[in-house]
Amino acid sequence: MKNLLLLPIFLLALPVLALPPNELLFKLNSSIVKVNVATKNGGHGVGSGVVVAKDHIVTNCHVVANAAGVHVTKYGHSFSPHALIADWANDLCILKFKYLELNPVKLGSNNNLNYEQEVFGKSYGGNTIKPHTVFGKVKGMHHFNNNKIIQSSAWFAMGASGGGLFNQDGELIGITTFKSAGRSAFYYSMPVEIIKSMLANGKELSVTTQPELPFWDAPDDKQPFFMQVVGPLKQENWQRLEAISSQWRNAQPKSLEAHSNYALALFKLGNIVQSEKEFKEVVQKNMHFAEGYYYLYEIAKLKEEEEDAIKYKTIVLSLDENLIKE
Repeated sequence: MKNLLLLPIFLLALPVLALPPNELLFKLNSSIVKVNVATKNGGHGVGSGVVVAKDHIVTNCHVVANAAGVHVTKYGHSFSPHALIADWANDLCILKFKYLELNPVKLGSNNNLNYEQEVFGKSYGGNTIKPHTVFGKVKGMHHFNNNKIIQSSAWFAMGASGGGLFNQDGELIGITTFKSAGRSAFYYSMPVEIIKSMLANGKELSVTTQPELPFWDAPDDKQPFFMQVVGPLKQENWQRLEAISSQWRNAQPKSLEAHSNYALALFKLGNIVQSEKEFKEVVQKNMHFAEGYYYLYEIAKLKEEEEDAIKYKTIVLSLDENLIKE
């Protein structure tokens, strides 16, 4: 076991954030739009959208739901959709236009997405005048209803709903959709694979009346496990985290996040032996799972195993230097 875990030290170099070329970032701006909504009570709202095909712009359904009017703006011009393709449960809506002279982005794939992979988001978060860019890494991949929901550290603010999450090649991999409440939020994007399916098979609608709420807006006990654990994590309610993550790992035994949250709960509750075992199983299954190595580093320090502590610290710093603040 020890020899196997030494291997990543030599495989993983200390990180240097590789930013995409400025030319690519600038080019993508032309495909990011501001979505303006008139509400039925006379108010207005703002979100973001991404051109995903000729005359097609994707945004979040919660941006346009039950609107009295919708239009998108770009370069001082306003465009109104004539139809809608909606996946209300997954909170993705595609607006259809006529004569929309905006270039679509390239649609990527999440088949080879991995933890700590560098990504960036583009949106009108904060109701900015032009699209802004935020950089981050993939921190979680949550399987739910046959979709891989992406959790990243690429933060977003109000107005970013419907913005794009891109890989380093500038390919769209997700739509920035929802985040947890409060500070140190968790940021989630719906995967591009849903958009591809909607473009191929979606049924056109002419109204924005919302027939159902998105899954992430369900009552707490009806939400997916990866959302149920957020409250206990932020409240440091480790017994509650243990209970939920135990159910999660039983329901989804292949979920690394389920095992990692369970191991964290055990660690905080003082069950170091079982916690160490769980974290070792996590990093054996995916050598890019930075949090697993971080807690193995903490466990090694507690056990005064200096050699292991140095080993795990080196790996953590190679994956996410922000995890260790010393």
